[in-house]
Amino acid sequence: MARQYGVSATQLRQWRQRGIGPEYFQFTARTISYSDDYLRDWFNDPKNAGLLAGNLSGSAGTSRAEGRVSHQSTSPNR
Repeated sequence: MARQYGVSATQLRQWRQRGIGPEYFQFTARTISYSDDYLRDWFNDPKNAGLLAGNLSGSAGTSRAEGRVSHQSTSPNR
């Protein structure tokens, strides 16, 4: 789904490393997943327009905690 918005998996990873980007779920150290609903909401939010345009300075007023929430699964079945 992120590709629908012109964002690669690499870009999503870079945003995660910077503490910005859409909400994601981290099941293991190497397994990251994004909800289609969370991606759609994040990409449609006007506050993220600077990031989508490739302008990381557009997020200067955004704290690292905003725009991203990490969820770790505690269920071994996931």
